[in-house]
Amino acid sequence: MFVLKNCRLIPYLTEGFDGETADIVVDGKYIKEILPAGKESFCGMESVDMQGRTVLPGFFDMHCHLEFTDQDYAASLRRNAQEMLLDCLDYAKQFLKMGFTTVRDCGSDFYANVYTRDAVKRGTAAGARIITCGKILTPSTKGNATFGNMYQEVDDPAQMMHFARKEMENGADFLKYMVTGAVLNDGGKPGQIIATPEEIAALVKAADFLGTYVAGHCHGTEGIRQAILNGVRTIEHASYMDEECVELIVRKNCEVFTVPTLAITYTITLPEFNKDVPQEYIEKDTATIVPTINGIRMCEEAGITVGFGTDLDLYHAKLCPGLEFRARSELGLPNEMILKQATVNCAKIAGLDDVLGTVKAGKYADLVAVDGRPDEDMSCLYRLPDYVFKEGKLFTE
Repeated sequence: MFVLKNCRLIPYLTEGFDGETADIVVDGKYIKEILPAGKESFCGMESVDMQGRTVLPGFFDMHCHLEFTDQDYAASLRRNAQEMLLDCLDYAKQFLKMGFTTVRDCGSDFYANVYTRDAVKRGTAAGARIITCGKILTPSTKGNATFGNMYQEVDDPAQMMHFARKEMENGADFLKYMVTGAVLNDGGKPGQIIATPEEIAALVKAADFLGTYVAGHCHGTEGIRQAILNGVRTIEHASYMDEECVELIVRKNCEVFTVPTLAITYTITLPEFNKDVPQEYIEKDTATIVPTINGIRMCEEAGITVGFGTDLDLYHAKLCPGLEFRARSELGLPNEMILKQATVNCAKIAGLDDVLGTVKAGKYADLVAVDGRPDEDMSCLYRLPDYVFKEGKLFTE
């Protein structure tokens, strides 16, 4: 048992405590108590003085690919299974270093994401808590070869149960499906729907039977619409949301969630990052920026839960640790909205809001301490945090 003294807390990310400055008692994996700062002596108890640093719940990245080392995707295809596993382990550790205590991996070759999850769970490797889909199910379409064997092609609705079972057999926690074209697939058209309603519905039915859900890769409006209508649980990227799509989610009692990804867009569209990016990718990604932000605002106003994803590679994550915070802030989203998306909202989407997402007695001691006030100035999250705790353990390299 130990105590974090003199913690500055953000009210809307804290439960069961009304003050701004607190002492947080940690017992094993859990937060035991949150007490007014300086009211208890804690004699004989180990303590760490936060000295007024802001302490937040651990961050989530609900759309990452642990296998992405950089944006040289052709080179990535030449890696063998062992090399890819080492890269995934490296990225899982980097996520924890950045304060992301939980990530959702949305597709990898060789099931390296599954093995990485299991290594972290066993404690044989340091890293963020991982939720993963294994491979990505997709219709046959132009550009699939861009990412080698990360995709598993299936074109017959009658085969969806078979492939869903295979992914679950290989260790997937959920199923990922390509509903529309992709920005980073060579020749792919992000706005184009590539899956039929029958295919989407068949996979969702299979997922329901297997006790899991479908995350749908959806850029274009019609793809988003069909995904919602046919039971997809999370809309990944959600680049071209419109009012009809928002209304359809509202009619489903807001039980469909969106996971926009803007960090990857920044690395592709901003000159400071995109020196080696093909012009095709720049043009396709630039076109998504304004619609994505408009979609986030429409969803938030309608009461739809919006998540926090990056889709980022390891190189850029190390270069700019808080790039998704920066992107959402510079594109005009308010700080409170962004902070909730990265914590409270994602915990709900992941089904982990009983143990994560806020600073609360009884929840996991997943805590991030930063020198600054991110609720007032988001820029303090554009660098590595001073302290990261995952389930009560201080992360140290």
